Amino acid sequence: MTLKPRAPKPPSKRHPIIPPEAKLRLRPHLRAALEKLRPRGRPRRAPVPAPVSAPEAEDTGPITVTLALRRQRRVPSAEAMAKLPPARRKYLGAEELKDFGASKEDLEAVEAFVAERGLDIERVYPAAAMVVVSGTPEAVAKAFLPPGGASDLVEASVPPALAGKVRWIFGLDDRELSRSPAFMRSGREPLPKLIAKQPHLKEMLVPRGHLAPDVARFYGYPELSGEGQCVGLLQLGGGAVEKDLQQYFQALDLPYPELVFIGENKRGRGRFNVEVTFDISLVGAVCPRARIAVYNSHDVSVNGILTALCMAIFDEVNKPSVLSMSWSFPEIEGQGPTQLEADILDELLVLAAWKGISVCMSSGDSGALTPITSSDGRSTAVPAANFPASSPYALACGGTTLLAKDGAIHSETVWNSLTRPMLFLNWPKAQNAFPYPMATGGGISRLYERPAYQDAAEVPPVVDCYWFIGDLQRVDTFHGRGTPDVAASADWMTGYEFIFQRRWNTMGGTSAAAPMWAALLTLMNEGLEANHGPGTRVGWLNPHLYRLCLEEGAKVCRPISQGNNGGYQAKPERRWNPCTGLGSPDGKKLAAALGAWPVKPRQARAVAGRRGGRK
Repeated sequence: MTLKPRAPKPPSKRHPIIPPEAKLRLRPHLRAALEKLRPRGRPRRAPVPAPVSAPEAEDTGPITVTLALRRQRRVPSAEAMAKLPPARRKYLGAEELKDFGASKEDLEAVEAFVAERGLDIERVYPAAAMVVVSGTPEAVAKAFLPPGGASDLVEASVPPALAGKVRWIFGLDDRELSRSPAFMRSGREPLPKLIAKQPHLKEMLVPRGHLAPDVARFYGYPELSGEGQCVGLLQLGGGAVEKDLQQYFQALDLPYPELVFIGENKRGRGRFNVEVTFDISLVGAVCPRARIAVYNSHDVSVNGILTALCMAIFDEVNKPSVLSMSWSFPEIEGQGPTQLEADILDELLVLAAWKGISVCMSSGDSGALTPITSSDGRSTAVPAANFPASSPYALACGGTTLLAKDGAIHSETVWNSLTRPMLFLNWPKAQNAFPYPMATGGGISRLYERPAYQDAAEVPPVVDCYWFIGDLQRVDTFHGRGTPDVAASADWMTGYEFIFQRRWNTMGGTSAAAPMWAALLTLMNEGLEANHGPGTRVGWLNPHLYRLCLEEGAKVCRPISQGNNGGYQAKPERRWNPCTGLGSPDGKKLAAALGAWPVKPRQARAVAGRRGGRK
């Protein structure tokens, strides 16, 4: 009797997660892995041309991706909280937030699949509904990508058993975030002879920076130290240079801050190490007695932002009350987040609001128009707000040019260095001055509708147009969220002095404005706890801040009425603008309006703690 060979089982249909229509390009290592896995004889699809600005290479080794799972219950709206001042809000604890996270069954199903495919589970965040996994490019490709037939675009899927359980997979694409690649030598350091001998060049090219405590004093920050508080810094791609930090705080005659690193404090590319060191310098100098938790994610991508946010929001050991991130990327198709990615990240920021965590985000340093390079090599610029600052639950921080005289603010305008030459000195003998186009980011979101708290801000709509036979045709109008909300000193020529590579340097950007606002909120949390009891904190500031400035007329911010960011103009008659938002802080007035200043005498504080304290 001859047995007939068994017919091969038809391959099980997989459930699509990321369609090619998302226009996300695969990471180079995943493209190479898919090429190896392609069945023999199957022709390769035509490659998608890469933009000129796309990264050409990435580090070898394991790839980390994050699986976003469905939630048991929808994250509750924070609108009810928006109506209450900080001292009257009740926040949710870690166990309560788990009710809105992934179910135990979904987590177990995903973890079993991941283990079966030879991938390692790095972290699990039940309340965030996130599972972070890592593995070789080949293992990741086999688990989530169509075998052998994929193009250069992401086309991710999961087996039928996970259909509906996994919403999205972060980390498969090649979108890389970036920061400014240089910093400026401070006037404290020896200058090149060409500059030092010509006063007009020195005046034009050498920055007149300030120390962070001086800027805090210009803005009237309360005379507090951040005692008892924890501020979290979200960092990507780099590590702090602790020898430089020790030299800096010693020079300022300040105690070395209490630093906690969550994630390895590992050095990366030079400019990323600058950012970590810079942010710690600013916050540590303004809040010398606060704990600084540095959340290091070395993935400089959308997945890196997601990982750092989860690490910080769900840190039940350090419990930061304020977060600051100096990274952003434009809401541009193929460069910024997809709508679903933005919604998933926004859910995390809503959870942060429910935990009473303030989140300060830089609004970007490219002005209103973001330069892009198309696949055919042509350069242009498009208007775009920057994400995640564009989330209604983030305090979007723009930048100003601050000039001081006699220890006080002499003038403050919109930061715009789009055409101004600057002297970058990244190495001892460098003496190159050239324009590096930078300005405060600002604009209207295409991902988020205008929140209710901006109803009185007169945020202009986004209007899409096109040319047709010589006429400008209007296509669509979207009433989006306006950014930024606030601003602070950010101009590199009047920026912040700090130490890097054992030398004094000057740096700025909205990546300075965000930690400076974070430092202010940390001081106010100290005052709120002193006056109203433990656990009282600023939390989600946006609704209350807009109400104070636009409805009650409180002078808690300094409106910026002069200047532009290359697309929007500040005007004296407007209390909010898409360059600097509501303006720079008047620290003590804002703290007083929130009940954080002046701090009550110790005896009265003890009474407040007994009556109003919350655990």
